[in-house]
Amino acid sequence: MTERSLLSRLSQKRRSLLRELGNLADEGRVSLYLVGGVVRDLLLKRETWDLDLTVEGDGGAFARLVADRYRAGLAVFERFATARLAFPDGLKMDIATTRRESYAQPALLPTVQPASIEEDLSRRDFTINAMAIQLNRARFGQLLDPYGGQCDLRARVIRVLHAGSFQDDPTRIFRAIRFEQRFGFRLDPATARLLAQAASMNLIQRLSGPRLQNEVLLLFAERDPVRAIARLGQLKLLRFLHRHLGYTKSVKRTVAAVPKALAWWGRRFPDSVIDKPIVYLMVLSSESSQAVVATMIRRLALSREQAKKMSTGRDRVNRALKRLTDSGAVRHSQVFRLLADFSDEALVLLMAKQRSTQSGLRGLLKRQLVAYMKNKAVKTALTGRDLQAMGLQPGPQYTTVLGKLLDARIDGKVSTEEEERVFVRKWLGNQNVRNDY
Repeated sequence: MTERSLLSRLSQKRRSLLRELGNLADEGRVSLYLVGGVVRDLLLKRETWDLDLTVEGDGGAFARLVADRYRAGLAVFERFATARLAFPDGLKMDIATTRRESYAQPALLPTVQPASIEEDLSRRDFTINAMAIQLNRARFGQLLDPYGGQCDLRARVIRVLHAGSFQDDPTRIFRAIRFEQRFGFRLDPATARLLAQAASMNLIQRLSGPRLQNEVLLLFAERDPVRAIARLGQLKLLRFLHRHLGYTKSVKRTVAAVPKALAWWGRRFPDSVIDKPIVYLMVLSSESSQAVVATMIRRLALSREQAKKMSTGRDRVNRALKRLTDSGAVRHSQVFRLLADFSDEALVLLMAKQRSTQSGLRGLLKRQLVAYMKNKAVKTALTGRDLQAMGLQPGPQYTTVLGKLLDARIDGKVSTEEEERVFVRKWLGNQNVRNDY
């Protein structure tokens, strides 16, 4: 396939950069290729962002040359003969040495050695990712497809390159499902059998927390991961997050409600940055005990911030949902106190759970959440120093008084500093009357 029919699908800027890099490779007398997912996406006419290159020769030396030429940031990973570049315009690029891999044991990271481009492609996960485009001037745009990737793209099939693929690297189990659902493809029968066999061997248990986390969160970060999660449930792979993780009918309904909950949240609060994969993890564990959630957090080696979001317990979520959708009147300050330490992800979870059970009360919950988000910005005019000036001795009472004052602000009982002062004097007076008795 020619440049016109394939590389022309890139922007002019990116295509010009690849031509320049091909010329640079000619100067260094090395062969340079565009490889992997970017080639697949070009063939599928899908938008592609980052560029992965591989060099028959010294990839590290070539990466340093590119970094110097284009003033790009550079990180080198010697063990895997790979370098990562960050260009001033935001482009990310990986440059690797073509290599073969060997696995001392299943699920361990591989040992790598330099090899030809054909061997390099043979070590990849699936045929649709085992293609390359040469970038050297004489063969610019020429497609290499030694393992039938184009044929499998046309057939809409996910196929491994060898029988031991999933055993060598069990993360490919999650990747197979991710690509299957992203593209609407199917696993070819032999690949499906190999996947099931590797899963039954519990090799996923041998993966380190960070490696398992990376694949799970990438899968949950897909544009619409609902079908992929259903596939995990169908293949009984959720047990690798926790053996007691219950994929019940109500959890399935809530998972299915997340995309619409996220879409509403994004429209209503565009400045809120939601950790979408964590939302799906929270939903999957929403009927589990805190002990199960804590074990999941450790197994996936989640960050402190992610762990804090995950730790919003099911009982608190259920109580909040019941209170917020109660037919009786709930003051804005009560809503604020109820949700004060909920992350935005937990609020999306509330919306998803409500969508999956009580569609008639959806409008009420939306109004409560909008009011809560608005009230997060409310502050009192008075401070602890002002309370001291009014004659109140410093101590724990400050927290109580300022809390009552904030509630009054949120509920619209006070709106100016003077009204706050009157409120505080009246409240203190009532406290003194009670103390006299």
